[in-house]
Amino acid sequence: MGSLDGKIAIVTGTSRGVGVGIAHELLRAGATVIGCSRTPLPAIPGVGEHPGWSERSKQSVCDQGDHRAIDAFVQQVADTYGRIDILVNNAGGTVPAPHAEDIPELVQKIQGAPRSDDDYERTVMFHAFAIQMNLISPLWFAVRVFRQMRHQDGTGCIINISSGASHPAGSPTLVSYGAAKAGLNQMTRSLAEEWGPHARVNALALGPHLTDNLRSFVLPADDPDGAKYFAKIPLRRGGELDEVGRLCVFLAGGGADYVNGTTIEVDGGMMPGVLYDAGLKTITDLL
Repeated sequence: MGSLDGKIAIVTGTSRGVGVGIAHELLRAGATVIGCSRTPLPAIPGVGEHPGWSERSKQSVCDQGDHRAIDAFVQQVADTYGRIDILVNNAGGTVPAPHAEDIPELVQKIQGAPRSDDDYERTVMFHAFAIQMNLISPLWFAVRVFRQMRHQDGTGCIINISSGASHPAGSPTLVSYGAAKAGLNQMTRSLAEEWGPHARVNALALGPHLTDNLRSFVLPADDPDGAKYFAKIPLRRGGELDEVGRLCVFLAGGGADYVNGTTIEVDGGMMPGVLYDAGLKTITDLL
């Protein structure tokens, strides 16, 4: 028996990276997992390699920048499965920028923000997009899922995926992203206080994890395995994707039912700010 047998979970941002790692560990623990991403996929990546996972999972399309799309997606999950027990607000992210006041076209393109030829407008839209995807959209998702949870028996579990960039020490090169994630931590605490006992709300503030994006846009070309990059982390390595997933299972699986309103740092003991310059190097090399 898995700790999440019979539970229905939504995980956002399951096209790759941390979202896939989370989905896999929830499935391993027995949950039914409905993932979503902006682009259509036939299934959550990798589920076909594990017996029974395809039958307990589904990948849907949902643009989390559109509150109507979120409403329709959550309603479809509730109508299909009868309830929603777990929400993992994972979708988000950005890329570092050398100067907050002047965002280059290449950085805007990599981030996926709306394009503009005007340098001020481009900069404004870059920051607005980061706030939208990392704070406002997770709030929309949490609100919509809680509107389902509040009518169910038991206590739902909402997990917001935050970042070490949210630390009060500041996050140069990630100004709007760090501000959004700091807001996400505050939102987590506020919602936990407001929504108990119908739902518990917690956050995970992640340090560098071994995603394809980290390898492509963060690790320098002369340090592809990250040996030098991770030297400033006490554990001397990046996080594995399944490690985030196992922590989500812990928060949702009955072993942490009195943990509520907290942000857990998942960063190998990293000191604030030690990797900002190293993380920017790949972008500056491209520019």
